[in-house]
Amino acid sequence: MKKPSIRPVLTVTAACLLPAALHAQTTLQSMPPGGLPGESAAQPAGQSMATPMSTPMGTEMTVPVSPAQSISQPFSPVSSAPGQREGLQLRARVGVERDDNVTRTPGTAAAPRISDTITGLGVGARYQKRVSQQTFVVDAQVDRYSYDKLNTDYNTLNYSAAWNFRFGNRIDGIASADRRQFRDVTTNAAGVGINRRTERIEQVEGRYAFGAAWRALAGLQHQTISSTDPTAWDANQRMTSTRLGAQYESARGSTITTRWRHGDGEYRGLAVAGGDFKDDEIDTTVRWVVSPKTSVEGRIGYLQRDHDAPLAGRDFSGAVGGVNVSWDVTAKTRLQAGYARDLGTYLGGGPATTGHLASDRWYVGPTFRFTEQTSLNARYEHETRRFEDVNVGTDVGRRDKYNVLAVGLDWQVRRSIAVSAQLRNERRSSNVAAPLNYNYRANVIGLSARLTI
Repeated sequence: MKKPSIRPVLTVTAACLLPAALHAQTTLQSMPPGGLPGESAAQPAGQSMATPMSTPMGTEMTVPVSPAQSISQPFSPVSSAPGQREGLQLRARVGVERDDNVTRTPGTAAAPRISDTITGLGVGARYQKRVSQQTFVVDAQVDRYSYDKLNTDYNTLNYSAAWNFRFGNRIDGIASADRRQFRDVTTNAAGVGINRRTERIEQVEGRYAFGAAWRALAGLQHQTISSTDPTAWDANQRMTSTRLGAQYESARGSTITTRWRHGDGEYRGLAVAGGDFKDDEIDTTVRWVVSPKTSVEGRIGYLQRDHDAPLAGRDFSGAVGGVNVSWDVTAKTRLQAGYARDLGTYLGGGPATTGHLASDRWYVGPTFRFTEQTSLNARYEHETRRFEDVNVGTDVGRRDKYNVLAVGLDWQVRRSIAVSAQLRNERRSSNVAAPLNYNYRANVIGLSARLTI
């Protein structure tokens, strides 16, 4: 028997809070919707899609994310970005959402849709301290997700810690550790249930200033990815990379940075032995401060990945990168839009299988703040994922398309209390021929509350 659920308590709480939120929506419904890239309405229960109301609209919010993150959970519940108040902050989250296709199945007789209600509970803490020229930030959160019907309850741990260091006027940099754990809805397989994904990055990078504008960069990075779906995007890998580069910064704060990266990695848990590979990547990143209201970030690079035998047939190379534009249209309206391209190893098939994955995605998201306490957000994202050069199996010539539309309303009830309502629609269409069927549709509606002290 499924254990007793606290959902009735949350439902009563939601019923008490929802009329006020609906009143705000009804009063202001003639205003345009909004949202931010790197954020998503109707995330796992207890999370908001909106940027915190205390964050100035001009503050940079862009965070590089993988294709799996971008569709599934682009907005992290934690952040080590400095600038918030110093000292210790505690927070708690509670949420409930209704998902009409919780296992992301096509809804056929062989794979029927399952509707379920998910309850989310979370607690977190953030600490920031500045000591002379050094700034230390630690942010961590633990969440529990409980399903009424499915016996797939799980916990997540997300954290972000950083030491922003400076020694004199010439040397500065960052040492950081980040962990993202979330449900991945972009699984390449079918019928895998609730797929969980964990991405960890530990890195240190320092800069040495030559004069006022030029800097030399050097750093190390270690990345670990694990997934309950072994065929997911770059699943179950770990890689250690060396990075070298140079940067130019203008008087207005615009930067252009060129880096070379060499990485040694391995795939774990593959059916095929010998999953080592090497990465070589060179890229140039530009951040252009067009005006106090407009900024453009762009990255263009070339990635080459070479695998050891017997995975040598999965070698690939090509262009990677993206662009993001942030425009504060008015004091209350922000528009962000962007495009990203990524490459990854194809992890299906046997020793003789070849191929790799290519992802192209674009997104657009406006935000409108009615008041300092209320904002309306929207985000639309489209991804095309291609299975290129696959020589055997059902994935030959495969192409998947994801479309995600999310809308959310955020209300700062009190200084320490925030309430959010979210709607989200997901669709995946695939050209894989019958009898396989990778298509699905899902609608999610959620309500959450957050307490910060």
